[in-house]
Amino acid sequence: MVLSLVSATPLLMLAEHYSGPGLLSYFSNPVWRAFLSFLLLDLLLYVWHKASHSYDVLWMFHKVHHNDPYLNVSTAFRVHIVELFIITALKAAYIVTLGLDKETVLINEAIITFFVMFHHTNITFKGENLLGRVFIVPYLHRMHHSIQRNEHDRNYGAVLSLWDRLFGMLAELEPAKTGIKGNSPQTFIKLVKFGFTMANTRTEIPINLDAMIAEAAYYKAEKRNFYPGHEIRDWLEAKKEIFRQVYGDKRLAN
Repeated sequence: MVLSLVSATPLLMLAEHYSGPGLLSYFSNPVWRAFLSFLLLDLLLYVWHKASHSYDVLWMFHKVHHNDPYLNVSTAFRVHIVELFIITALKAAYIVTLGLDKETVLINEAIITFFVMFHHTNITFKGENLLGRVFIVPYLHRMHHSIQRNEHDRNYGAVLSLWDRLFGMLAELEPAKTGIKGNSPQTFIKLVKFGFTMANTRTEIPINLDAMIAEAAYYKAEKRNFYPGHEIRDWLEAKKEIFRQVYGDKRLAN
């Protein structure tokens, strides 16, 4: 929590010196500037989050956030110091490029922090599904912390569920278990060291992969009322989609 608060200081200093000239200066309406600044920040965090799951050199640090076996508000602040530094640098570039003022930066940071704490809580509540149509809520983010890679490579959003819906990454499922596979440390110093290891926590093949492909192929056939002549194509398309979800685009190409 201390590291997260400290990282906000240079962002506010940057905003004080670089506010005004920037891409958002073309918008005269302050409400539009504020709305677009938040939307772009949420998109930036979404892209960064997805990249942290797609590239091993980034996952090396991001896995520290995922290794908490008991999801709760404190998990929101379980971020490796290297990842926190990279996120702060990205936010700094975003502030300078858009020319944001201190007030906008402070408001955006407060909203992001609130929602990150909120969707890590171990709670459920009435109307959660309805709220999840717009925002990332606890039941959506719990799946993101699933121990299974084909499940935790989903629901990357920080505040809005818009991006996951737009890019086809949204899934609604209650994970059987949260955390990462294998044994990993839970103390501060050991977690810092753990972030510098390339421990393989994600490459296990999911149980009964053929069954997953068969189910996806059946769903494709069902959508066209089981019209014959497309069985092989359905199977191959389903196989490609399941492999992409499980292994990612890079490994699928290999």
